[in-house]
Amino acid sequence: MTPTSWKSVWKLAGLWLLTVLLAAFFLMAGGAKLVGSPSQIAHFVRWGYPGWFLYVVGIVESVGAIGLVVPRLAGFAVFILGIAMIGASLTHLIHGELSAVPVPLVLLCLLVPIGVARWDHVHAFLTRLRG
Repeated sequence: MTPTSWKSVWKLAGLWLLTVLLAAFFLMAGGAKLVGSPSQIAHFVRWGYPGWFLYVVGIVESVGAIGLVVPRLAGFAVFILGIAMIGASLTHLIHGELSAVPVPLVLLCLLVPIGVARWDHVHAFLTRLRG
């Protein structure tokens, strides 16, 4: 193998490692919301969100996690998970939970390389839509 091909192999391996780790994280976080974890319910109540919103966020995180591991869907999953992480950051800021703000921001930053790497699928989809 040439040095260039080794570099490509390592980039792809790193992309998949990051993807699988983030997918596992979001699947666990979304799953905790979908099963109605008492701690998750307490957070959403404290923040003043309606009860159903917990399940919406759980679905977004779970579906986003699954979408991350499907290359054709990963760019879209990054987008919806990114929106969710911006919302989480704002929620923590609004409620004075400054120590909790870095977590969704770090997750958002970790989603960026996946979105960049999978942008070609999003671009192809948008091109087909335009006809």
